[in-house]
Amino acid sequence: MNGDASTQWQPPSNNNRQLESITAALAANLNPRISNDIRQQALQHLEEFKTQPDAPQYGFTLADDRTQENAVRYYGLQLLEFAIRYRWHNYSAGQTEQLRAWVLTLADGLNESDPLFIRNKIAQLWVELAKRCWGDEWMDMDQQLVNLWEKPIEEKGVAMKTFVLGVMETLSEDIINSEDAVAGLRLEVLGHALNEIMIPERLYNEHTTTRSNKSAEVRYGSAGWLSRICEVFATCVKQVRVGRSVEMTRSIEACAVKALNALRPTMAWISLKAAVEVNCVDCLFLPFHTDDVALQTAAMETLYALLVRPWSAHWAESWTSLVQQAMRADRIMMIRHTFQAMQTGPGEDDAKYMLQKKMSEVLSLLSDFVGGQPQLAGNSDEMSAFFDLLLNVLQSKSLIVSIPILHSWSRLMNCQNPLIIDVIHQALGALIQTCSERLIRYESLPEDSEDPIIQFLYEDFDTMPERHAFLGNYRRYCVSIVQSIARWRPMDALSHVLDEMRALLQEGPYTGSRGFNPETYSKQSLPVLRFEAQYTIVSSALKGFSLWTQDTAGLSPENEIYQKAENDRSRTAESLQQWSYAVIDMHVDDPEVAAQVLQTLVSILKTIKPSPTFVLHVVQHLLTMRVYDNPQHTAFSETVKVFEGLRVLELQKLALAFSTELLEVYHELEPRIGVLAQKHDDDPRLAWSYKAFLFMIIQRAGNIESNMRVNRLQQMLKPVYDAWQEPSLSASLVNLQTFCESLDLGNIAEFYKTYRFDQLQDWSTQQLDSAGQARQARIKEKNDRLPLRMTKSMLAASTEKLKSGTDEYEIACSLWGHIIPGVLPKLLQMLRHASAFHNMENWSNLPNELQAVIKRTLQDRFWQSGISNESKDEFYARVSGSKTSYEGFASVVRGSMRNTREQGYHIIYLMTKFDEHFYGVPELAEPLANALFSDTQSLSANHLHPIINLTTGIVQRCPPHRRTTFLPPLLTQLFTKLDAKISSEWQSIEHASQQNTVEDELSDEMRTESVLRQLTYSMVSFVPFLLEFEKTEKANGNTSHKPSFSDMMLSDPTILEPMILFCTHALRMRDTRSCSTICRVFRNIIPLFQSDDAPGPQVREFICTEVLKACITSLNEPYFADMQKDLAALIAQIISLYGSKSETPLHIVLSLPDMSPDKVNRALRKIRSTQSERQQRAIILDLLENVRGVSIYEAGKLSTEAPKKSKSGVQQQYMTVVEESHRPGEDEGLEGIAGMFGDA
Repeated sequence: MNGDASTQWQPPSNNNRQLESITAALAANLNPRISNDIRQQALQHLEEFKTQPDAPQYGFTLADDRTQENAVRYYGLQLLEFAIRYRWHNYSAGQTEQLRAWVLTLADGLNESDPLFIRNKIAQLWVELAKRCWGDEWMDMDQQLVNLWEKPIEEKGVAMKTFVLGVMETLSEDIINSEDAVAGLRLEVLGHALNEIMIPERLYNEHTTTRSNKSAEVRYGSAGWLSRICEVFATCVKQVRVGRSVEMTRSIEACAVKALNALRPTMAWISLKAAVEVNCVDCLFLPFHTDDVALQTAAMETLYALLVRPWSAHWAESWTSLVQQAMRADRIMMIRHTFQAMQTGPGEDDAKYMLQKKMSEVLSLLSDFVGGQPQLAGNSDEMSAFFDLLLNVLQSKSLIVSIPILHSWSRLMNCQNPLIIDVIHQALGALIQTCSERLIRYESLPEDSEDPIIQFLYEDFDTMPERHAFLGNYRRYCVSIVQSIARWRPMDALSHVLDEMRALLQEGPYTGSRGFNPETYSKQSLPVLRFEAQYTIVSSALKGFSLWTQDTAGLSPENEIYQKAENDRSRTAESLQQWSYAVIDMHVDDPEVAAQVLQTLVSILKTIKPSPTFVLHVVQHLLTMRVYDNPQHTAFSETVKVFEGLRVLELQKLALAFSTELLEVYHELEPRIGVLAQKHDDDPRLAWSYKAFLFMIIQRAGNIESNMRVNRLQQMLKPVYDAWQEPSLSASLVNLQTFCESLDLGNIAEFYKTYRFDQLQDWSTQQLDSAGQARQARIKEKNDRLPLRMTKSMLAASTEKLKSGTDEYEIACSLWGHIIPGVLPKLLQMLRHASAFHNMENWSNLPNELQAVIKRTLQDRFWQSGISNESKDEFYARVSGSKTSYEGFASVVRGSMRNTREQGYHIIYLMTKFDEHFYGVPELAEPLANALFSDTQSLSANHLHPIINLTTGIVQRCPPHRRTTFLPPLLTQLFTKLDAKISSEWQSIEHASQQNTVEDELSDEMRTESVLRQLTYSMVSFVPFLLEFEKTEKANGNTSHKPSFSDMMLSDPTILEPMILFCTHALRMRDTRSCSTICRVFRNIIPLFQSDDAPGPQVREFICTEVLKACITSLNEPYFADMQKDLAALIAQIISLYGSKSETPLHIVLSLPDMSPDKVNRALRKIRSTQSERQQRAIILDLLENVRGVSIYEAGKLSTEAPKKSKSGVQQQYMTVVEESHRPGEDEGLEGIAGMFGDA
């Protein structure tokens, strides 16, 4: 077939004139000296010409004319592409056949002189044709590909080989691996056809005996493309080894790489039997007999694609054969030699470095296989050689090369096979040493360090947030390994890591006599970071020992290892105790190191079964341990304050664990604690934490008479009760003005005017005078006098780790039952005022310039992981250094309101633990909802997370019989107010992105958007939490209740309407994670509203209208390109389930551009007739092709930023922050619970 064949496209009479206009427009577009207006006109002409009926004829004419410039030929190919992709269904059979003939002619005419982009575009056109007609009207495609493939290299060079390989690569990607809409419409036909032409001869012969006789023959020849590709690859590699001319070698090497590119996507789906039959693994190791790094890298990538496929019993034999081929001793040795030969310094040789990364990824897979089936590694010598290689790679100076192996070692630690255990035992010393060295916080070390690990980190990661995330994961795996080692060999592991810590304390610069200097103190100094790393190692080892203790606790005396376990436990406990006594006698001046020593001692106490004497000795040390403050040195002084807070926290942990022992010396503790509380009277947090320590002892001790216990506890709580009854407190809460006056903020605007805040740009550089600092101190002092801190501290002490139904819990309920009703009304008023302070309407009486100052005052400075370009410690050091500046004053003002809110949220959360004593308070729900949500529109996004966390806790703890009355007011306001807030914030960001901004403003916008994304996701995640709450309860063993929680949510219009409205808006919010979650939410609830009972019809109509419009609108925007699969599935579900009950989906789709009734009705019928979700998605994506902002295929090719360093999916995995799953209703440790409500 050729371009001159008879066709329904007749060459137009004005052919030359049109061609001249096209070439002129292309020339104008490419000429840098042409004005932008003319260039835009030329572009418009070129785009409009694509829609002309005779455009395909011109396209072929231009593309086939080798006298034209390459840009002109490429435009001709674009004309053909437009015809195939967007006009295919409008053409007759004769016209589609002609399009096919033209593409075949262009392919047949290719040679090596054609530029690569021309060849790639023709291959793309071939695939576009195949997706539309291969296996139906185009049955001889395979024969045509084989004909091209077999053209002599002397005639065409390797151009035809690389062309066909490109076609095979894209067919695999589009038909099997990617979500291609056109391929999805014919998935069954195309998938069958691709498999038939790809598999090798023997497997094909087996296949023909089982396939349907009705299947049309699409295969040509006996070999199959997998065999052909492997064969040509092997031939190319051999020729590269021979090394003819440089130009020929380069061409052959490119063909070999192209063959691997074609194999890689095929490995994801081809039968493993096929891979075995063609000796795929043997083929992929051929490049290691050459010095070609590019070939070796591509081979490793392809091998990874093959081996990463999940194991299945269906192909267990083939899978085992493939892994054994890869694990051959000579090949492991080959990888070792290549890995060592690729050693390179940071930034010296990117190609060698990339190959090391790929080898590490493959070795990680092989390690996981051996962990599950040790026999795969061969005999003991071969296994030792393999694990020795793993250690070698683990110790690479590049952490990104090392981390896949580190991750594998962490998984190997769970292996119970004796062969693996023996090998791991031999590696324990090296593992502990490597993990210890690499637990240091490298992100805190200077960039100009000569340490190659640091240099590699800055070479591998463009931004600090990326480094933070990666190093966090790296340390997590190190901790896991040390913990597992200590669980296996507790005595050896603990002896090693504790000796290391003691050596650091004895020799390190942590005392004045060994060079410690408060004046130059920094938590980022290398000695402090080293000790912190060692502390982390010790903590991990202690956790491992604790797990070992649990493992052996169930041994009976009859068990043969019972006595050994008892002896080991006793010796380890004795060793830990002796180590503790020795460390207690060591003096430390460094507050950070002192805090970690203190935490280690408490961890040891909680890990072993200590004698009362030992417990009291450690408590004595905690109480008497002194780190003297020096306020002149800010960094040192701040760390001392942290130490003091940690000290009392650790004391509280001991009070919970050893309350009975501590009660014996309570008469000694009480005066000492009284002195400490008095000493820290200026810090209510510390003072009340010490009082809470005594409260815990009295409440939890077992050897105290009941009445005496209650009387003592009531005495301790009396100051809390009295504080809330103070008439002055009630007077201060009358309105916002009186509340501000009570905090010395009544005339704050006058203060700002007097000190000219409105005239200064940089508040951090202007220092307050003595009067200003005095005012600042009074604001802080008066905020501290609010009865919030004492209430929170005593509530936390009363409820920490208490279980409902215990005697301690009942005592706590009796103590707080009469206090809660007196506290709540005033607390809610306080919360309302602290939120209203942010409402600019309350400042509308001020001049504009002072309103601007108030607004700026309320803008937080905060450090955010993944946002800030400085470390957390650097940020806090900067903030601490500006305390007496104007910015420091503003920080105290906004901090007073933030602390009020966050402590108030925390108090309410703790009150929910008292069940009926909280939820049974009359008329509480409405005032609570108003206090929490009335002014959410005025709060910044980072202040709203605590409200969501609190609401989650309130929902979780609400007694079932209270849900229908207590929760609706809260949930209604939550969805209504947060929806309005989040939607308006996204609109603001959209507006700001359209403005021209300077770099600093752009950076602020990026931080704002990142915080908003987190808030959006928190709120979005709350929806499935509500709807799936009952399932979670059942999974936890709790009894389900009627009506179920989800039934209440979906039947109460006051909750349902704002919830669905928020979900609809979330479909348009530019956060793919949130959008994806909401798509799943809708897909779960849409089937529930098929009934004609209320509210079914109303909800259906809303979904058919607003939700459908939102989905189509998002589908139309390039930002949501990665979401097209989810959005299309949701659209298809709406049409499939609701289309027969409502004509609204039909009308909405018909209202879109270029939608004829026949086309739409045909698509809708197909959707309702198929059960395949992928086919339904494909139908939608094909139907909406013309309204989609960018196709998935094109989206992958867009580049909107400067190119960054290439990172594989495996590397990206280790750059993802692992968030610990936590539900706010679960019990938290003493440190963790405050984090839910801010650093209150």
